[in-house]
Amino acid sequence: MSQHFLLSAKARTLSLVKIARMSDDEARATFRAVRFAESGGRPTCPHCRSDAVLEFKTRPLFKCKVCERQFTITSGTIFASRKLSFRDILTAIALFVNGASGVSALRLGRELDCSYKTAFVLLHKLREAMSSMRVSRPLTGIVEIDGVWVGGHYKQANIKAERKDGRTKNPKRLSVVTMRERRPGGRTVSVVVRQETQAFEAILRHVDPSAKIRTDEGSAWTALHLYFDEHKTINHSVRYAEPGGVHTNWAESYNSRVRRAERGVHHRIWGRYLLAYAEEMGWREDFRRVDNGRQFSQVLMAAATLPVSRAWAGYWQRHLAGA
Repeated sequence: MSQHFLLSAKARTLSLVKIARMSDDEARATFRAVRFAESGGRPTCPHCRSDAVLEFKTRPLFKCKVCERQFTITSGTIFASRKLSFRDILTAIALFVNGASGVSALRLGRELDCSYKTAFVLLHKLREAMSSMRVSRPLTGIVEIDGVWVGGHYKQANIKAERKDGRTKNPKRLSVVTMRERRPGGRTVSVVVRQETQAFEAILRHVDPSAKIRTDEGSAWTALHLYFDEHKTINHSVRYAEPGGVHTNWAESYNSRVRRAERGVHHRIWGRYLLAYAEEMGWREDFRRVDNGRQFSQVLMAAATLPVSRAWAGYWQRHLAGA
């Protein structure tokens, strides 16, 4: 029997020990090379984009000759006004990409010896970086569509007669509806809705009309045959796959990862940020056969070049993201 990719040496190209042993100067040099990769590591001004820049010898600071403004390596990125060292940031990214079902802020705070608030915001900034890598073109080919219910846990009453049905009477319960291309290198797109029927408009927006749709026999997907040339369903109460490749196993794989993340890692996901977690799980599914070294490089590149986060900069001072 062939070896699973995640068990092979090809999947392990990132050494967390090596990153943790870096000096802060080495970590800063690594971040600088990624931050200014387009100019070969030569700093460019984030304000006027000029490459006529002076570098201070006594401080890690730059000054633009054109606009005469000072800046650092992290100026204009999601790490602007950082408090963590560069080594801690690189370590956090390595820990984040190595988590098959994510990493909780509580665990990251303990491993980096920082506050829960710092770890919470840092992880959401990395999720924002992951989301920025998503390609905007419509999904094509065979596209599987399915939903998974997340959140809304009830602590059941002691007496059976007083217990509530958390499946149908919980206003905090949300559905993550996923559209996934069934092919190597295929993409995953997710939306968060109150009911699966509310995802219909998003499906028409993200899936090309020429796509071949695969769903279960849920009533929310019945009308899809009116908009797509081919729509086949599978009755999961009978079997999980029909002959001819009629199944939703790829979408179910994503659903399993979301359930493991909620129940085994985070334990509770607030509905306000559920889409960020859903997109993170979609990224992990799409890049599950990419070695962890490349995953690390991709997230670092996206985070180092992403502009200042409007949702997470000063989050704890405003108490609401995007306020």
